[in-house]
Amino acid sequence: MCLLNKTKVFFLLAVFSLILPVSAEENDGGNTETDDSQKKIVLTVDDAVEQALSTHIDIKRSAITLRQSEREYSHSWNTVLPSVTVSGTGGKNQGWSDNDTDSYSVTAGVGASLSLDLGLADKIKGLRSAYEAGKLSYEDTVRDTEFAVRASFYNLLLLNETYKSSLTNLASYQRQYDQTQAKFNRGVSSELDLLTAQVNLETAKPEVESARSDYMDALMEFLDTIGLPVDGDSVVELSGSLAYAEKAVIPDDIDPETSAANSMEVRILENSVESAEYSRNSTRNSLYFPSLNLSASVYPEVYTLDNNTDVSTDNPYWSVSLGITLPLDSWLPGSSARDTVAALNDTVEDYKIQLEDKKKTVKTDIVEKIKNIELSRSTLETRHLNVDLAKKSYEMTEAAYNRGTKDLLTLQSSLDTLHTAELQLMEEQYKMISNILDLENTLGLDAGAFFTE
Repeated sequence: MCLLNKTKVFFLLAVFSLILPVSAEENDGGNTETDDSQKKIVLTVDDAVEQALSTHIDIKRSAITLRQSEREYSHSWNTVLPSVTVSGTGGKNQGWSDNDTDSYSVTAGVGASLSLDLGLADKIKGLRSAYEAGKLSYEDTVRDTEFAVRASFYNLLLLNETYKSSLTNLASYQRQYDQTQAKFNRGVSSELDLLTAQVNLETAKPEVESARSDYMDALMEFLDTIGLPVDGDSVVELSGSLAYAEKAVIPDDIDPETSAANSMEVRILENSVESAEYSRNSTRNSLYFPSLNLSASVYPEVYTLDNNTDVSTDNPYWSVSLGITLPLDSWLPGSSARDTVAALNDTVEDYKIQLEDKKKTVKTDIVEKIKNIELSRSTLETRHLNVDLAKKSYEMTEAAYNRGTKDLLTLQSSLDTLHTAELQLMEEQYKMISNILDLENTLGLDAGAFFTE
């Protein structure tokens, strides 16, 4: 054996001695079968969404806020209800130094008052707008939760497929090692090839464990997010495929200008503009224009008894008053009322600026997402061709290696090329699914609107 080959052997032995303790025992990367004591949970993306929508804390809190807004709007008529009071008094009057003063008195009555101003109508409209804002907020929370769960589910599929790919890769290295061992025993393969195959095999084992750990960590976090309790006796199996990406059909008639109006972000800002305008109008009318004050009282019982003379009186009465209040300080330059209205005007203008900017941003996002989806579609065609070519190349190289016309390094390189091509295909499929989900969400469409079964 030449000096160069001896050096390579010593180097590989050193590498092998470092790797072997880590994975000295045979390890297939994880048990894919469940025993009789384990319960298998098959989870689809729709199952995950349904579970998340029923348990997610943000949705529950948003539902409470929506109920509050709905109650305030439904009872907005109570702003025109008068304030009603019932009063009753009874007493004895006794002089301190004059014993001639000795009487009883009883009074009972009902009073009502009502204040009306020109800001009342806008106040009621503001309550309606607040209710609409609550519905939009709830819908936005539900949509964000659903789309986030779907994106996370397909990311889990990618991690799971990466793990499975590493298992396949490990099996290929195992097969290479077995083949090289057999050839070495027949004397047609060098010790260097055998050590290389053994190092490749042992190197692949921690890669399997790493991929499995990444998947399991992400799975546990996902199950916690959707609120699905899983005990130690349960095994979760994902039902779905990244090939789902290639079932997407994007219409050619998507108009970013008109589609932007359906965006949830745009709708929320439009509601904010409307609410701010109602608040400004209500405050301005209340501060600058007259208000009407109505009050009425009825005292059907006003009874007095003088104990000294035994003379009693009963004089029931009623009263009605109408008053008009006109604020004058609001018309003075620099008054606090003027500053309040000016601040509300600024709020309205600020929301309008945000709205226009958001429309531009959404239109740009729509155009970019459509371009990214089309790019992914064309890239996927190339990725499929690369996988087919790499698979065919590996099969031919493996056959040639068995015949002795190709060396082990060539076989290893061919396997690495196939593994990389398969991962690139799956990553591109996940990327396309993510872009389509983002586009559906931006357009205000239901999740899966662009996918065909």
